[in-house]
Amino acid sequence: MAHFDEDDNRIAKILFFFSAILTISFTILDIFGKFSHISNSLKLSGTILCFLYTVLLLFLYHADLDRVSLLLSMLFAAAADVFLLFTGQYLVGMILFCFVQEFHSIRLLNVHRSIVRMNGRISSSYRSYKVWKALLFQNLFQLLLAAILPAAAIIWEIDNVWLGTAAIFYITGFLINLFRVFAISGDVRLLDDMKPLRHYAFGMLSYFLCDLLLALVRLPEYIPFLHALSDYTKYAMPFIWPFYLFGLVLIAISGARHQNFYS
Repeated sequence: MAHFDEDDNRIAKILFFFSAILTISFTILDIFGKFSHISNSLKLSGTILCFLYTVLLLFLYHADLDRVSLLLSMLFAAAADVFLLFTGQYLVGMILFCFVQEFHSIRLLNVHRSIVRMNGRISSSYRSYKVWKALLFQNLFQLLLAAILPAAAIIWEIDNVWLGTAAIFYITGFLINLFRVFAISGDVRLLDDMKPLRHYAFGMLSYFLCDLLLALVRLPEYIPFLHALSDYTKYAMPFIWPFYLFGLVLIAISGARHQNFYS
């Protein structure tokens, strides 16, 4: 079976090259406020490019749970981008992005299961550790936090309550995944896969910075006392998608590794 060379990954370099061309192109269009439909099409092309790369990984490597989860995260990201860029259906897009983080949680919990195996030396702790159980408990925690908003809406009038609820569920899962991926990427016991995991960690960080900038831009539209900030936060808009696409590229190449390490 073919393997990439981690130091001279020609396919990854091609992915970086075309992503850079797309990023430069849509950023220039956004800065000048021209041809928004073309700009949005280029943005979606970048997401699709990352998705196709993860499809290619399944043919070049073993199609394990890690890589299948990675592929599904890219597929749902592309679907979410379609709704956000071309339909304005923000609630649907946000729900799809919740699924994106679900698949990242599966990846990271699967890596954590390998760490449990190292700690337990194939003991009962490893055999009893189930990714779906860990994901279920995480989701219950996210649902409890997200339920605060619709509960508050019973007493106070809150606009876009379901969009806000989905956003709380999404950002809670994202923060958990971000913390988990940086904790895992620094574990010396994962030395064989250290480079892909670091790509993953910094890709998730770039992705998070994209969402942080997006929140700074969008929140003044929904929270009245933040309206005054919109005159300043609007300048962050052209930098949102470069962080997003760069993050997706790093996340995508994290699926290229020599060992079928994650059990």
